[in-house]
Amino acid sequence: MVLPAPAYPVMGVVYLARNIQLLGPQFIRSLAWALGVAVSTITPLIALTFKSQQKLITSVIDTAFPRIAGMKILGIGIQTWSTMFLTMGESSLLVGIIMGELFKKERSKGLFQTVLNKEGNVHVGPLAQVTENGGIIVSSKIAAGDSSVSSRLHHQQHKIMDKASASTSHYGQRMGLWLVTLPLNFVPVAGPIAFCYLNGKVRSRYVHRQYFDMKEMTQKERDDWIQTRKSQYTTFGVIAQGLELIPFIGILFGFTNTIGAALWAADLERQQYELRSRKLRETNNAASM
Repeated sequence: MVLPAPAYPVMGVVYLARNIQLLGPQFIRSLAWALGVAVSTITPLIALTFKSQQKLITSVIDTAFPRIAGMKILGIGIQTWSTMFLTMGESSLLVGIIMGELFKKERSKGLFQTVLNKEGNVHVGPLAQVTENGGIIVSSKIAAGDSSVSSRLHHQQHKIMDKASASTSHYGQRMGLWLVTLPLNFVPVAGPIAFCYLNGKVRSRYVHRQYFDMKEMTQKERDDWIQTRKSQYTTFGVIAQGLELIPFIGILFGFTNTIGAALWAADLERQQYELRSRKLRETNNAASM
């Protein structure tokens, strides 16, 4: 059964806690790399810019939002919270630039596949879809007439080039949007919410990129898949973005969000397995008549 999208980021945290022996070594290695880059980035960033940015944000709030200037959350002033979110956003941007999308993908790829393979209980197969008239179609990974070794190699080369191009484009878009929307964190409360929504909505299209790669889906199939589940992917992306923006522990959520996405993919693949099985039964029944 596929759960509501907001449940999966939470399930990622629970799953890591329950399976720390299985995921521990891999998770610790990945986390160590990320923490090393983050600490070497955020420490000088805080030391050099935190006080000056806090003064600027305090001035903005006192001038533009005097009614909330004295507001405190958990005993901490709204000005300090806004500064922390802004600093974490700046740090995340720098970490993203330093680590790069490809580096991050390689560090999370094994984690995603480990969880998916353990929880899916079925082999990830080709895309199965229900048509408007209630029928089921199952796409083939490679056309029947394209089975020669040279054709397969040519097919794989094009796939690799397309993936590299898409990854570079995605990385540039994410970093560009992050940089443009970063000043939103100057605005208390509403600013970080808008920041998470805009960046989370963009990242929602890439939550299951690895899953789609495993199913060898075309770009149109990916677009159609996401469009039919648009609100679910947007919700997941926004929540995941918000968790990763939490000061000091956001990096941890970066990995648990990957686990949550894999658990979601496992539930979706169970549905896919059922559709492929139904299609096979229909084909066998038609052949026996």
